[in-house]
Amino acid sequence: MATSAYLLIKAPEAVRHNGYVEALEELWALPEVEYVEPVSGLYDCVARVEAPITRLISLIHSLMAKSWVEGVHVLRVDQLGERAQDWEETRRAELRRQREIIRAYLARLQRMPLSARQPYAGRAAVVRAELEEARSLARQRQILEAACGEESRTPATPAPDG
Repeated sequence: MATSAYLLIKAPEAVRHNGYVEALEELWALPEVEYVEPVSGLYDCVARVEAPITRLISLIHSLMAKSWVEGVHVLRVDQLGERAQDWEETRRAELRRQREIIRAYLARLQRMPLSARQPYAGRAAVVRAELEEARSLARQRQILEAACGEESRTPATPAPDG
């Protein structure tokens, strides 16, 4: 995998005053160099290179050995876009695989129809007891309603004077 980088090259004062066209041409001649531009400021030249990391390191060492190079600052280009895309594709593949596993698992689960299912034995006794208690309470309520209903229907008799 190739690594892209910008090389910020500083030339000595003598080379800057005499012009460094020959130096730039020498830099252009290298196969890893994509472009070279003279700049003003802290550095004198910017070059963009693309090469495998091992070749890039040897290129930088050979540049630093040149007489017209005082210093080199390397700015490696991070290729986050490519990494993010690779990560997204990997993540999608993992999710697809997980979904396939879940579908296969669910397909193996044979569910009985609701009418054929048997209640859990321990729970059936509790349900039965709750039903019996509800019936008992309903019966008591009927008795109370009947009793209260008879009392309200009988006319009140006056108390004897006496």
